[in-house]
Amino acid sequence: MHRYSKRVVSLSVGALGFIGAGAGVTELLDPHVWPSVLLGLPVGFVVGVVLVAFRYLGLTYWDERLRTGTASQDTVRRFRTTTAALLGFVTGGGLAVVLSTQAMGLASAVLVGIRSGAPAAYVTFRRDRERRSPPTSPA
Repeated sequence: MHRYSKRVVSLSVGALGFIGAGAGVTELLDPHVWPSVLLGLPVGFVVGVVLVAFRYLGLTYWDERLRTGTASQDTVRRFRTTTAALLGFVTGGGLAVVLSTQAMGLASAVLVGIRSGAPAAYVTFRRDRERRSPPTSPA
């Protein structure tokens, strides 16, 4: 599959995820929260971005497996890094909302999630890169 095709498919899946998650959250919260669209749009955006990243990595992994029989180390590293970022984002943002003693806005939870997801991705990337790099010989 060509890069252009992977991008178009990934963006399409992300757009559908954005619409589905955004509309779903908006409709579910409509009886309880007045501007429910203000919660539905950010949730839809996050879901769309995550789907674009994972769909592209999945298509790349699948394409490499079909062509060579195994995925490259770079693809596996990117998948692990993206997974770590997503788990850090969900964990950090979720804990920020659950553990806060005050009412916390969605924007604050997203910022805390980003602040915890980025270091998780960085640590995973560095650890995986160091584990797979060939040992250097002293000269």
